[in-house]
Amino acid sequence: MILPRGVAQPTELIKRLNALAPFPSGVVNLRFTVENDWSGDPAIFFWITLSDEGARPAVLSQTSRRIMDFVTQRLDPMGQWGLIPYFNFRSQSEQANLKEEVFG
Repeated sequence: MILPRGVAQPTELIKRLNALAPFPSGVVNLRFTVENDWSGDPAIFFWITLSDEGARPAVLSQTSRRIMDFVTQRLDPMGQWGLIPYFNFRSQSEQANLKEEVFG
């Protein structure tokens, strides 16, 4: 069995993710986990907290698209790391109310 690069070289992946900063406007926090998705394929899950301004319904689509493009173009999770990317977004005020650790 051949491991995807993102699984076989987690330290290198972390370095590359840290090198992405600064993030596009609207990003308050970005965390990730590497694990298998629902079908058992290796994946990277991004947990992104957005500013309340960036999460407004009128701009949420543009904000989320800009951030997903930024990450996929600079990191290339599938091509360079063999990981299927999944993106999850939450506003800063929503995070404050829910206080779940995964979004930080």
